[in-house]
Amino acid sequence: MKNKFYNLLVASLFFIAPLKGGNVDFDYKNHCINNIIYFEDLSNSENKIVAWFWEFGDGSVANDHSPVHVYTESGNYNVQLTIKTELGETYSQRKTVQIYAAPFAFFNPHAKCDQTVGFADNSFTQSAQVKQWMWDFGDGNYSMEKNPKHKFNRTTKSNVHLKVLDKNGCIDSITQSVKIKTKPEVGFDIKNVLLSNPAFIKINSRNYKDSISYSMNNKTVYTKSALFATNPYESNVIIQKVKNEMGCSDSLIAVVSPQQDFHINLPAYFQPKTKNYTSNFGINNNNLVVREFIVFDVKGNQVFYACNNTLWDGKDEKGRACKDGNYTYLLEYENLDKVTIIQKGKFILRN
Repeated sequence: MKNKFYNLLVASLFFIAPLKGGNVDFDYKNHCINNIIYFEDLSNSENKIVAWFWEFGDGSVANDHSPVHVYTESGNYNVQLTIKTELGETYSQRKTVQIYAAPFAFFNPHAKCDQTVGFADNSFTQSAQVKQWMWDFGDGNYSMEKNPKHKFNRTTKSNVHLKVLDKNGCIDSITQSVKIKTKPEVGFDIKNVLLSNPAFIKINSRNYKDSISYSMNNKTVYTKSALFATNPYESNVIIQKVKNEMGCSDSLIAVVSPQQDFHINLPAYFQPKTKNYTSNFGINNNNLVVREFIVFDVKGNQVFYACNNTLWDGKDEKGRACKDGNYTYLLEYENLDKVTIIQKGKFILRN
């Protein structure tokens, strides 16, 4: 039966008679490369149509009533439909189908350090210009602009999808993983201050993973913890600069005055006993924790030591009253900001 049908087809190449009481016709939807093209038979006849034979012009054939076909190359194709009626007669119709090259979707992301990404459409076409862009940023937000900007509410990577439609109705799409950039964390704590002349300030960064530098008094160090010598009676500008692996940077400027911000005033004159009361020398402040309190005489001999908030009553470690004269103290304490202060000073003892 099949051979007989093909013989009839060969005969029809020499003479195609018009279809009695009807016509041979077909239509197709979509005409883009690598897209499914739907062919629809529109033929009608007084006699029942019992067979269809499609030739798609690229070597492919089909016997369905309304087949689908995919072209892998652009160009013009001669598509022929041959039908067979119940009387054994065959009739054909040929049309030229133009298959367009699809656009090639592509884009470049340009991330800024505020979690904003600018998208540059670099799609190109061979047949017609792109007329529509459909962006899906992967976080529930969309855009129809050609080159949109979008600020992400997260710092992890996002899969961004772009679909483009050209003037021929052909579509292509692409999905790229886009890195989101953000500024690094800035901030530091002053963990230790030695109140001498010069004073020494030790700084610890709150950020331990990124590249950090500090500048003060025309000196720059590249470290997460820095120690600076400075004038205790002047304000000092500390500049912290932080740069992360994404190339984003941020900075923080703080003004520190050791005497003003950290110094505890102790009297320059100490008299343990008077006619009416007995006084003590040291820190009497519940907001401070004294780590060490040492008193030295003029020769540098230690006459008193305490590792808590104990005050000095003017007696040496054997309980004897110290002689009048000049004394030096060394005091280490911690304030409410958890900063350890090492303070050194002089005073006069008068019994």
